Amino acid sequence: MITLYLRLMIITEVNTYVVELSAVTMKIGSMPRFKASGLYINIKTDEGFEGWSVVHWALSSNALKVFIDEALRKIVLKKDPFMNEEIFWDLYKTSNRICFGIPQATAGLDNALWDLKGQATKTPIYKLLGGMKTKVRAYASFISGFTPKATAQTAGVAVDKGFSAVKIRIGTNPTKDEAVIKEVRDTFPDLIIMADVNSGYSSVRDALQLAKIAEKYNLRWIEEVLQSEDLEALARVRSKSNVDIAGGENDFGIYRFHDILSAGAYDIIQADVSRNGFTQMKKIEALATVRGIPVIPHIFGFGHQLAANLHFILASQSDWVEFAFAPEEFQLLEEPFHIKDGYLEAPDKPGLGVQLHPDALRQYRVQ
Repeated sequence: MITLYLRLMIITEVNTYVVELSAVTMKIGSMPRFKASGLYINIKTDEGFEGWSVVHWALSSNALKVFIDEALRKIVLKKDPFMNEEIFWDLYKTSNRICFGIPQATAGLDNALWDLKGQATKTPIYKLLGGMKTKVRAYASFISGFTPKATAQTAGVAVDKGFSAVKIRIGTNPTKDEAVIKEVRDTFPDLIIMADVNSGYSSVRDALQLAKIAEKYNLRWIEEVLQSEDLEALARVRSKSNVDIAGGENDFGIYRFHDILSAGAYDIIQADVSRNGFTQMKKIEALATVRGIPVIPHIFGFGHQLAANLHFILASQSDWVEFAFAPEEFQLLEEPFHIKDGYLEAPDKPGLGVQLHPDALRQYRVQ
């Protein structure tokens, strides 16, 4: 039963916590090496309900913390947590222009509010969003690039764990990337393969060469083949590629995605809930749907990020969920997600349906 609250509920606290797995660093595509860190957001109300989220990874979680603590917190306090639209547009209009807002911070606050609403109404978020299914097919997303043989071996482990699809990391140059793709395809002729360049290429020529390689080895899609800001170049690649071009994980908001869709940059939109927030994501999906473009969210980070994107996917037409192929401890959840027969199932608990591991803040909190 859903409980209706007639009196106004008020936000009384906005807390932020930076966690860092100091022993884990990553180098992906053209990005600089970075630590596995994250900013957790906790919002509390006068009714005793609270919500949690984690922001999309950034080079400085400390900068995000300062931005929320010093600028955004005061906008959110004393608001009704059920007024997502009011809060989002207050945050956006106040911070995203002359004061230069940080998308991850806005999204993190929005997602924590949705978790709070789910707790208050005893309802999973995907049902609050409308609900469309209760499970979705998962693909194993490798956390780093490997040699051809090591990539094929990792794919074998994924297959043994029940995955029917994998996403490999490439982005060095077409020659080396083809060697990786060929090894995986030769080893697993029937495996569904995606490839992430992580903006590792800088020329349309190289991107088009990769598109031909991807077609040769029957890849499902290639993503972030160029810098995400260069919509004209991305559109040129897409217009000449027979393999789907995916991207959008680094973009934020309906205005930006309107530009992306108008430019014809991608066959698949990979907007991330932890960078956009639930309130914007449903609108982004609507923009894409009327153009016949599917939304398959990017997901890479700790467990709360996976949970947020999973709830959106379960309330959308998306037919894939990205699952970081890493030890389950990496999720930092009390009850980690597990793949069952190649699928990820809907959480049956209120809100995001997940809890931060009780030792996570004690062991990994740095601020």
